[in-house]
Amino acid sequence: KPMSQFSDFPMPAHYPDYPSHQQILAYFQAYAKQFQLEQYIQFNTTVLHAEKTWNDRWRLSLGTGMQQEFDILLVASGHLTVPRHPEWKDRFSGLYLHAHDFKTDETIRNQRVLVIGAGNSGCDCAVEISRVASFVAISTRGPQYIVPKFFMGKPTDTFNDQMLWVPKPIAAFLCQLSLRIQVGKYSDYGLPDPDFPVLKAHPTVNSELLYKIRHGKVHPRKGILKIEGHKVFFADGVEEEYDTIIAATGYKISTPFFAPDFINY
Repeated sequence: KPMSQFSDFPMPAHYPDYPSHQQILAYFQAYAKQFQLEQYIQFNTTVLHAEKTWNDRWRLSLGTGMQQEFDILLVASGHLTVPRHPEWKDRFSGLYLHAHDFKTDETIRNQRVLVIGAGNSGCDCAVEISRVASFVAISTRGPQYIVPKFFMGKPTDTFNDQMLWVPKPIAAFLCQLSLRIQVGKYSDYGLPDPDFPVLKAHPTVNSELLYKIRHGKVHPRKGILKIEGHKVFFADGVEEEYDTIIAATGYKISTPFFAPDFINY
C-alpha cells in the first residue's frame, strides 16, 4: 500500500498491506473525484494511430473516426498485453494457456497441470492452481530469488525501501543474510540456488510457493527439453504427462498505434 499510493492522497487507513483490485479501483475513482479530474479525461476511446505533425505536435486517429491534435503525447499503455509464447506450444495436445488468459481455476479442476516460469505470474498461478488440481508442477530453466511478502512484520518492499540509505554493499549483504535466514537454501525446496546477488535481478515476491512445495502441493521441475502430445520431457530426464500447460513466459512490447518505421520493438 505505501509504495503504490499517490503522495498527495494516501490510501484509506483500513486498506490492507496488499489491497485487492476492487480496492485499488475505488482508490483511483476517489482520487479522480477529489481532484476533479474526470472533466479532463475522455474515456473508452481507442487510439488507432499516432503520428508527429510538421509543427512537432501529435495527431491521433481515434476509434470514433475523429482526429485530434495535442502538444504532448505520453504513452502509458504498459507491456503486459501481447503474450510471448514458447516455440513448442503447438506440439502440446492438451489445453494450453498463457498466464495472460488464465482467469479461473474451474477449467483445470482435478487435472495434472504444468506451469512454465517462476516469475511473479508463474508462482501465483502455481499456488492458485494447487488448490484445485490433482497435480501441479512448476518448470524453471534458471535460478530465481523467491522472496516472502513480509519481513519482520512489514511488507518486504517497504523494508527494502528503508535500506536505500545504507551503502549498497552493506545493504546487499543484509538482504542476502535476511533472506537466507527466512528461506534457507532454495535447493532444499528442489529449486536451483541463485549464483548472483539478490539485488542484481527482479525478485519474485510470493509467500506461498515454498510452503506449497514443502507440503507436496507444487512440484519443481527443470526446463523443458521437448513436448510430444501430452508428454513433457524435462532437461534432467524426467518424463511426465499433463492435461494442461500454463505458460508464464512473459510478453512482447507492442505499440501498434505507431508506424513501424517510427518505433518498432
